[in-house]
Amino acid sequence: MTRLTRSQVQDRNRETVLEVARGAFLRDGYVATSLASVAKEAGFTTGIVYSSFGSKADLALSVLERLQAEQISALGERVGSGASSDVLDRVRQWAAEAMSSGWVRLELELLLDTMNDPRLAAAQTRRQTASIQQAVTVVRSLVPPDSMDDETIEVLAEAAVDYAIGLAMRQSVNPDATPDRFLRLIEPLVAAITPQG
Repeated sequence: MTRLTRSQVQDRNRETVLEVARGAFLRDGYVATSLASVAKEAGFTTGIVYSSFGSKADLALSVLERLQAEQISALGERVGSGASSDVLDRVRQWAAEAMSSGWVRLELELLLDTMNDPRLAAAQTRRQTASIQQAVTVVRSLVPPDSMDDETIEVLAEAAVDYAIGLAMRQSVNPDATPDRFLRLIEPLVAAITPQG
């Protein structure tokens, strides 16, 4: 039997903590989840969790980086599959699933908890910038090559991310808030830029 190196054990422990924390944050929210409860559920001491991540906020940021990449990748897959005529329906389905996953609540709770800490606020800004770049990739997948300049694509991606953040805040107090009005607004644009087929 091969014995794991110290680094491999630390990596395995980190992955376990990330998965357990992800489940707890999405299920219970950021505020209600403690590092002690994550450590207990993962079968570790709180010290192992602290040594792997440093703080609850850093752990949540790591979880959110993965969630963000997965969610935007899932959106890209959704809009890239099927006929261009129903792309907005696929976006609507993705948005409903993303909003009900617990992701939005985690984002908002962490944002409120970290906004007065310059280091964590900077990390949040980096994540938002990354989300815009990921959204740029999705928008590019929708438009025919050379049909739209890079700046316009970036503006559209940023507007979509900004709208999603605003909608997430609205949904936190009004579960009936939906992306439908935004999707109706962009429907002519999507029809104009996507190849028919």
